[in-house]
Amino acid sequence: MINIQYNNKKLTGTYLLPASKSISNRLLVMRAMARSKVLFDNLSEAEDTYMMRLYLSFINTCAGSEIPLSLDTHNAGTVFRFLLAYLANQDGRWLLTGEERMRQRPVGALVDALRSLGADVEYTEKENFPPLLIRGSKLNGGEVHLNASASSQYVSALMLIAPYLPGGLTIRLETEPVSSAYIDMTATLMRNFGAQVSVSPKEIQVEEGTYRVEKMRVESDWSAAAFWYEMVAFLPDSSVFLPGLTDESVQGDRFLIPVFEKLGVRSDFQDDGLLLTHHGEKAASIDFDFRSAPDIVPSVMVACAALGVEGKFSGIEHLRIKESDRIRSMQQELGKIGTEILKEGEVYHLIPGEKDKVSGELVFNSHGDHRMAMSLAPLAIPFDSVSIKNPEVVKKSYPDYWDELEKSALFSMENLND
Repeated sequence: MINIQYNNKKLTGTYLLPASKSISNRLLVMRAMARSKVLFDNLSEAEDTYMMRLYLSFINTCAGSEIPLSLDTHNAGTVFRFLLAYLANQDGRWLLTGEERMRQRPVGALVDALRSLGADVEYTEKENFPPLLIRGSKLNGGEVHLNASASSQYVSALMLIAPYLPGGLTIRLETEPVSSAYIDMTATLMRNFGAQVSVSPKEIQVEEGTYRVEKMRVESDWSAAAFWYEMVAFLPDSSVFLPGLTDESVQGDRFLIPVFEKLGVRSDFQDDGLLLTHHGEKAASIDFDFRSAPDIVPSVMVACAALGVEGKFSGIEHLRIKESDRIRSMQQELGKIGTEILKEGEVYHLIPGEKDKVSGELVFNSHGDHRMAMSLAPLAIPFDSVSIKNPEVVKKSYPDYWDELEKSALFSMENLND
């Protein structure tokens, strides 16, 4: 557990964001499909990307084995789903598994789609959930029907292998996909490497071909910027520069800009990054659809709760199958400061509590979820001090998060025994 105390100082300076693991993981799969050895600049150092890189290397070395080789993806949904599609199309036998939370996250829609292309995938415990026994072989191309209401990663996983399927692949979407910005990201990165991809609301077409993998630099991570937006929203006269963010980003989480504009944060692009300043005005309430930017929801909820801003959040039901049930986790943790999050039809209504009624030590549970830990930490500013259980979970996406917070001199931090 880590205790974070606010030092009552201004927030100014330059702070480093991690490279985007979403981009990095897609690049690694395309490089593996092409059997390329190109090295990418600024590849993410996040735990998930390290795992993806390690396992792809391991898979290529051990392909063709008749003995099932076990790959434990812990609680990394992207790694699990991308590897599922990749392994189904590789010679060999593979047991793809994960920790307890991963075994509660459904993969049935992707398994069904792969089976329709000839994949041999078997559930070893519970139907529709990991672990999976995969007997890999060359898949067929053609057409699949896919329900992408739970995760856009099902779509991206199929897209990434599609150029190497005979005749290519047409993905017909039975429902409106969540996190569609991530599908657009996948398509853009594939096109950068020569794939022919067309995307429409109901259908995605990928022509047969190959990737021409070239060296490129991975963008800084917009998802990680969310926590700095929170801190700037809490602190008048703050000024934060985040290198490596651009207005031309392929990342959907640049949706932070209009959302936090309502919460008092101005965003100005400069030649080599983004400058955040506190403009001094906040809305009484906000109402946004987060379907294409789900990862920023925890930070926005925390900011609303601390600033006393009512929020209506739509398009977030799929947050229940993330690293934690993020809706339930937020209800529990923000409930400690009197905030309610109520479901009203398809919308979640956040009603802030009264800060002056909060007493006693605030200890937040990260629920084993990196975004929970990082979004709750800035509450040390309005409440002077908070403690976060299992702070090491930030390694999943932002390994240097606590170091960057310490560098700001805003906080004093102490590791405590749980």
